[in-house]
Amino acid sequence: MDRKEIIKLKCDLLVNGLRLADLRRDLLEQGWDEQRAMSFLPAELKLPHEIYCQIRENSEANFRLRIVNGKLVVQDRNSREVCDADFVPLPPFAKNFTSDLTPFEKVVVYNGICNLNFTWNYYCDYFRTGHECRFCNLTPAQDFYPEENISNARKNAKQVSDVIAAAKKYHTDPKSILTRGTPHDKQGLGGTVQILEELSERFPYTNDRERTKVLMTVSPTKKIEDVKLIHDLGLHSVSFNFEVFDRGYWKAIVPGKDQNIGRDLWEESLMKAVEYFGQGRVFTALIAGLEPRKTLLEGVQWSAERGIIPIVVPFSPETGSQFEGFRPPTYQWMMDTHLEAADIILKNMDFIGTDEYWKEDAPICGDCFTGGILFDIVRENSGLVDYHSGHELSFEKKEETTTEEA
Repeated sequence: MDRKEIIKLKCDLLVNGLRLADLRRDLLEQGWDEQRAMSFLPAELKLPHEIYCQIRENSEANFRLRIVNGKLVVQDRNSREVCDADFVPLPPFAKNFTSDLTPFEKVVVYNGICNLNFTWNYYCDYFRTGHECRFCNLTPAQDFYPEENISNARKNAKQVSDVIAAAKKYHTDPKSILTRGTPHDKQGLGGTVQILEELSERFPYTNDRERTKVLMTVSPTKKIEDVKLIHDLGLHSVSFNFEVFDRGYWKAIVPGKDQNIGRDLWEESLMKAVEYFGQGRVFTALIAGLEPRKTLLEGVQWSAERGIIPIVVPFSPETGSQFEGFRPPTYQWMMDTHLEAADIILKNMDFIGTDEYWKEDAPICGDCFTGGILFDIVRENSGLVDYHSGHELSFEKKEETTTEEA
């Protein structure tokens, strides 16, 4: 299978999931403890051609994982081998502790081999008021997945910076995604300022390119001036997520955002962010499958024309959300929609198709964006073959230091 075919396979796995029951029986035959084998739920999978994919278990999926002759493989419904696969290793500092002796595994998760991913607060007040985003399970997730270290405890600024400091010993310019729920003060920044102040003090910079590569996904506030504030505090990139673009669907699917911030201010905040952060450092997520393709692509066009990078991700009904049990669109719908979205982005934002952007300025690794296929398509269609752009968190330290690790 060539890389385009593997991207299509990733799309199927994201939409339809993956069968894991046979893999667990294989692990028992490999000598695993029964309890460990039966509860094994890997987070991600490495496919050929440096394609990384989130794993979503589904007993009715088109493909399954097996261990055959000591090798991990993906098989189709007829037990034919489709391709090799590997589990994604943790970075060398994954078993470290923060300065307050919190295990890193309680603070961060890893996407692929490049991206650090922090959810610094799982609490969202919209669940209390009944105005949560209808597809979201952020606050209830800890009740459904207690074994996955999901905790309602806040991750403080010091803990986040300790993890990034450890990562910098293995790569001088690591990339991070920081997100959270919505605080009680729905118009406030809710911990954002404290984290940015800590990062700027811990990792000082003299120009925009030296800013610590953090993409912070938060809600804009009622004060448009706060867009400038988070930029001035040292934030590298920001994402104010639409989720859905059509205004009617927006009111129905993200009622808290609609009532507390409003659509006009949301759009104004995104455009204002481009003025301060510049093109390539402002993002907005759009969930493919929650609205018609036509309006989704209108959102991609609206964003790209204004220098805002759309992060298009396939809809996956989450346990504990109001859309639990819903079906996502078909694989073919999803694939066709993402191909059109990639064309729109490259037409309006040609810098996205350059090695320079992904190496020097992007706050995330496109090849390690495991929950979507958009950036895989964009990079493939642009002919980019420098996978990960040199941002892997390798096992070789970049420089020796006599100070004790975080």
